[in-house]
Amino acid sequence: MKRAVIFGGAPVDPAVQPPVPAADLMLCADAGLRLAKAMQIVPDQVAGDFDSLGYVPKEEGAGVAVHPARKDETDLILSAEYALAHGCTELWFYGALGGRLDHTMANFQMLRLLADRGAKGILVDEKHWITLQRGGTAFYPRREGMYFSLFSLSERCEDVTLEGVAYPMCHGSFSGSFPLGVSNEILAEKAAVTVGKGDLLVIYARD
Repeated sequence: MKRAVIFGGAPVDPAVQPPVPAADLMLCADAGLRLAKAMQIVPDQVAGDFDSLGYVPKEEGAGVAVHPARKDETDLILSAEYALAHGCTELWFYGALGGRLDHTMANFQMLRLLADRGAKGILVDEKHWITLQRGGTAFYPRREGMYFSLFSLSERCEDVTLEGVAYPMCHGSFSGSFPLGVSNEILAEKAAVTVGKGDLLVIYARD
């Protein structure tokens, strides 16, 4: 499995971000270059229209891909596409949460795009760890002080079983129009989540 770490331009404090995992590619989307620099990361590529950064970087040792401002893809998706094209199937995103709400919603939708391409996306900051589960069974460790919330990103998630949590479920369902899964807690060492059909948004969050 190849991993990419992608830095976005959301206004986050570099000093409190979770540790960056080892990766095959380090990428920046536009102003994500500022965050990478602050976290002492040298990117392999910087991509975007550079409206947020304010200039086209000429970073030694890093490729620069300049895109037009009028385009369908967000800058973060452009970096994700680069990672996918280079064989990465696990993509971690820093600086993708905590900014504009419309950008955050776009990044949630991006998790579905990645799943369509056979890849897993993970959005992280100092208070959140977020991914998408599309069917099957997955195990999630207990994280001290963090709530464990589940939401249907598809119209419905069917045949859902939750084990090891404060509010378990057996072959139930989640609807895209009712937040049944908000503020659960993992009580066991790991929670087991099984989804028969649908896209389940998995959110760890702390106050």
